[in-house]
Amino acid sequence: MIIQRQYVLPILASVVCHAGLVAFLASGWDSTPEPRKISRPQFIEAKLVELKPKTAKPSSVEKKPNIVDLTAKKRELEKQKQLAEQKRKSDAQRREAEAKKVADAKKRKEQEIKDKQLREQAEKQKAQREAEEQKRRQLEREFEQALQEEEGMLLEEQYATTAQSYAALIQQRVVNNWSRPPSARNGMRCELTISMVPNGRVVDVVLARSSGNPAFDRSAIAAVKKVETFPEVKDIPIEVFERHFRKFSLGFQPEDLRQ
Repeated sequence: MIIQRQYVLPILASVVCHAGLVAFLASGWDSTPEPRKISRPQFIEAKLVELKPKTAKPSSVEKKPNIVDLTAKKRELEKQKQLAEQKRKSDAQRREAEAKKVADAKKRKEQEIKDKQLREQAEKQKAQREAEEQKRRQLEREFEQALQEEEGMLLEEQYATTAQSYAALIQQRVVNNWSRPPSARNGMRCELTISMVPNGRVVDVVLARSSGNPAFDRSAIAAVKKVETFPEVKDIPIEVFERHFRKFSLGFQPEDLRQ
């Protein structure tokens, strides 16, 4: 039987122990020499003891050898790498989205400010145009009013000139139909208000201001009523008639009165 190397030291130790024991026993005999007895040699039987290494209690479950699966490890690394790459891309996309969101918000803000400025500028220009238009219209109204006033003044002058010419004719006709009272004197004057229609017919005559002589006043009223119709009036333009002869003021003062 071949002795394993791990058992050599235990065997030698056992042999040495037995040899020591034999030596001790031999030295313990009496020093006085006794008659030498021849004894039967005793033999020490050496028994090889196999020392087994201390082992742990056997487990109920047999452990499998730790075998590294390189393919699975590689797949795991690839998976982790893919996850890391996906996370990196996701983070990059998120940062890009946030940056785009901030940029869009800034752009909207700038556009709002620009639109507000444009609206304010447009409103300002509109207000300026309206003010200019209002000023222009005001100037046109003032010019038109001034023109109308000027035209009216010219027309009034023309109407007044026409009215004066017809008034002279009416006055002359009244004087021609006047019966002078005995008490009439030079310088006497009364004012009559004559109401007429466009054909020249007198509808009413009243004394507006007396001369101070009732007989003179009555004679003037009687002269108007005697005429009854002034044919010259029908030739007067209607504008002139409405302005001056619908109610005509006649100052009655004959020229050939006594002193």
